[in-house]
Amino acid sequence: MKWIYPGWCFNRWLHTALLFLFPLLIAALIYPWLTSSLMKQKVTEDLNAISRSFSGNIENFKNLDGFRNLSFTCSEADIVQLNSSLLSPTMVRFIQLELANGTKCSNIGPAVNYKIDQHYVQLIGDKSISIATTMATDDRSRNLIFMFPLGEHKLVVLTNSSVYNDLLSKLCSDCYQLQITYSDLKPLTRGVEALSQQQIFIEQSRHDTWLNADFVLQAGDKLYKDIGLKTGMSLLIIALLLAIVAVILYWNWISARVSTDTLIQKGLKRKEFIPYYQVVVDCRTGQVVGQEMLVRWRRFDGTLVQPNQFIPYAEDSGLILSITESLLEQVYRDLTRLKGWVSVNVVAQHLEAGLLSEWLKSHQDKRVKRISFELTERKPITFFELALTEINAVAPQCHDFKLDDFGTGFGGFSYLQQLGINSIKIDKMFIDTIGTQDLKAPVLDSIIAFGQEANMEMIAEGVETQEQADYLAAKGVYIHQGYLYARPLPLDQLLNYYHNHS
Repeated sequence: MKWIYPGWCFNRWLHTALLFLFPLLIAALIYPWLTSSLMKQKVTEDLNAISRSFSGNIENFKNLDGFRNLSFTCSEADIVQLNSSLLSPTMVRFIQLELANGTKCSNIGPAVNYKIDQHYVQLIGDKSISIATTMATDDRSRNLIFMFPLGEHKLVVLTNSSVYNDLLSKLCSDCYQLQITYSDLKPLTRGVEALSQQQIFIEQSRHDTWLNADFVLQAGDKLYKDIGLKTGMSLLIIALLLAIVAVILYWNWISARVSTDTLIQKGLKRKEFIPYYQVVVDCRTGQVVGQEMLVRWRRFDGTLVQPNQFIPYAEDSGLILSITESLLEQVYRDLTRLKGWVSVNVVAQHLEAGLLSEWLKSHQDKRVKRISFELTERKPITFFELALTEINAVAPQCHDFKLDDFGTGFGGFSYLQQLGINSIKIDKMFIDTIGTQDLKAPVLDSIIAFGQEANMEMIAEGVETQEQADYLAAKGVYIHQGYLYARPLPLDQLLNYYHNHS
């Protein structure tokens, strides 16, 4: 029994709405995942940028080349030198020269008093540098101090915390909280004071082995919102474009189907679908034992439409049923002038709908015993019980049933077993492997061996060379069809073929 679908399942406007909404639904589903992934990626990239910026600023002092011009007297010239961009980059809050005799001077003139909380010595390159933190009430107000030895003197550098706040704001305003920890020193915190993390919280860390420092960057709802807004807009635009394209393609497809549908229906009314016949020959005698009827569409203007341009659509749309009925009538009339049997291609729908037995009811004479039906495998049989019932009803009235294109479609061996068909047509794809090194060549021999073991009638399709014919005959396959013998011909040319090959 076939499924009967409600009419709304075939509503084109419903299809249009679903096609339009589908990309939007997909965009909505991937939005949280994509936003979170992009957020993690940005946090990682920004943390790397912060680490590079910090290392780069320290690198400026590594070689101490800018100190060569100092007189180490805290003179005006020394103060000017301390104020130079080389010794006072943006990261520096103040830089102070402390002489061995106790004299001190800074880039702002007089000496600056500072209090050290903790410190340790770090070997950077070949220089031993003291790194310390200032005394502070909390992590946000704590600063870093770097002390560079200059012989018996030393240079003290206090970092400018606002630089890192500015860098964080530049990367994303009010999005980040950064924690910097040197060895066992107390940490420094920069960025926003309170990080909202009700929706999401991401933390990325990096250890700088050169500085022996850990950088921890945290982000929360603000960054998620900023990235989510951009991601959402991008996804919406892409989804809308895809939806519009899908709808346009769908209606173009519908238009093409309607156009093809209309042309086929007009062709049926004008009887534009005509039978061509390709002979089937016994290679031992050269005699025609039958022929396969192949549909051709000759338009009213004389144009011949190739089968591959309309048969797939006709099978999908169900119009192949009407085409087959029209052709059966023409074959029925031609039978009195044809030799042997004539095979007509049918699809699963013919069997499942009982159309062949219905046609035979109005054509009950001995001519129909010369009609053979070839079941194609391009579409699978869905309801085997219906198909088997139809075959059992039709088989006694016709010549036989054959399985077309054996080995290439959905059914193959299972169709033979379940439907009781005892005649197969070996597909041209396998015949073409004769005399080649094609990997499918052994399959042909297996099919022939199976057919002989099961006592099947075997017809070789697509025989085009004498080498193929000789090989098949040597294997015991004597019934051939193909261009070696004749192309598909209209009735008048077929009759001439009979006359020339009698």
